[in-house]
Formats: sequence, structure tokens, C-alpha cells
Amino acid sequence: MDRLSPEGIATIILPILEKAFHPYAVILFGSSINNRLRPDSDIDIAFLSEAFFDDFPVFQVGLELAVLLNRDVDLVNLSTASTVFQTQVLSTGTLIFCCDKQRLLEFHTLALKKYTRLNEERQCIFDAARERMRHDES
Repeated sequence: MDRLSPEGIATIILPILEKAFHPYAVILFGSSINNRLRPDSDIDIAFLSEAFFDDFPVFQVGLELAVLLNRDVDLVNLSTASTVFQTQVLSTGTLIFCCDKQRLLEFHTLALKKYTRLNEERQCIFDAARERMRHDES
């Protein structure tokens, strides 16, 4: 097994994430999936947990994972990320661990609802900007 394949990464990171955060889901995203990892690529990891964690412990665990993987690591508590980022990770990432599919489905559904609402709320802003650009071009 390739050490930096999704399976190899999972083998290395899951024991540490489980001990630190007790996640119900862990997702790889970015270039670390689909064989797009370059020599200078970092490894992007998102987790979901019922517990709340400050940014500093997440940062510390990210550093620990970086040492083990010999790569920079971006570790993200997905529950505290922006709605747009949540939707992007959930729709493009690779799930490498899940112990509660129902909870993950509920989180994903809520993120999509928030994303849809956000797009509806900002549509008038997009329309106004488009109209200004059209007006400026004439």
C-alpha cells in the first residue's frame, strides 16, 4: 500500500484523530485524492466531531500529522468552516472514515440547505454587479 494513498494516509492519521477529537467522519480533499499529489503538495484533512474544539488543538494535531506524513497538513474542523467550504469538501472530498452515517448525512443536508439559502440571498448582489458591469461596458 502506498503510504500517501488515501488508504495509507488513513492508516497513519486515524488513530491520532480518534484519540484527539473522536470524529464521526474524516474526509481527505484537495490534491491528496485522485492521485494528484505532487512532491510539494500538502495533505488536506477535514473532520467532523460532536465535540467543540478550539483552533489551537486542531493546529497542534495538524503539526503532529505533518511530522508523521512528512508533508504539510491542513487540518480542518469542518463544523466550524464556512458554508461554502463545507459544501466544497463534502462534494469533492473522499470519505476515509465514518462511524455514524446518519449524522454525516444530517450534516451534509444542513450544509447544502445553508449553501442554497446563501446563494438565494446573494443572488440580488450578483444581479446588481452584473447589471453594473453591463452598464459600464456601454
